[in-house]
Amino acid sequence: MTPDATIEEGARLRAPALGVERVALALGMTGALGEELLAALIGSPSYRRVHVAVTQTIVSAASKFHPWSVGSTPVTADDAFVCVTDGAVPLAPTSPLQRVGNDQLLAAAQAARDAGARRLVIIAPLSALLQLNAASHTVSSEQELALVAMRFETLVIVRPTRDEIEDSRAPWLQRTVTSLGRSVLEIMLPAQVQALRPKTAALAILAAVERMPPGVHVIGARELTEIVAETMPALLPRRPRLR
Repeated sequence: MTPDATIEEGARLRAPALGVERVALALGMTGALGEELLAALIGSPSYRRVHVAVTQTIVSAASKFHPWSVGSTPVTADDAFVCVTDGAVPLAPTSPLQRVGNDQLLAAAQAARDAGARRLVIIAPLSALLQLNAASHTVSSEQELALVAMRFETLVIVRPTRDEIEDSRAPWLQRTVTSLGRSVLEIMLPAQVQALRPKTAALAILAAVERMPPGVHVIGARELTEIVAETMPALLPRRPRLR
């Protein structure tokens, strides 16, 4: 089975049992993971409309895609997805998508609350090393406690492994050292915390969210990898070997 066929099969296995198409609000859909998550939301049979936070008006051929300028005409949504990125994640100067940094997370959550979202999903990637920290599996920061206090019906904090980005503008020596360091970590660290391909991670995130009952949940790299192993095993990252 080809990777694309595996993705389609995984999507079929995750068909929602709600029986009702929902409306999603997508905030901070920047970077490779954010863009793939947005594509997954638009392609999901769970949603009939996706309001996407933008900084400028754009036109899309996708009927589900509804650009929305934060603070403009109010929108309503059932679920809100917030992808948190920082300045290290490339963003084209011409990109119309709005970035959400750590310092804007609570404002994004408030926008979701104002839209009437009952389910809030925060995607905040962590490095592979931090995935091994017990605190990464609990609500631990002041911001996350503030999110809990906002009392969404369902709050899901997803912490996929960050796909470390090589800056093509950096000196060749820096890029070489970064690449070697990442290879060493991939060999030493457990396979369950290795970074997934952005498209695979996005599909696993949607699958994980659909399984979550009301309440507060924290999902780490291990849980996402388990979902991939169950529904899309051909897309699991291959572990490098020493020769």
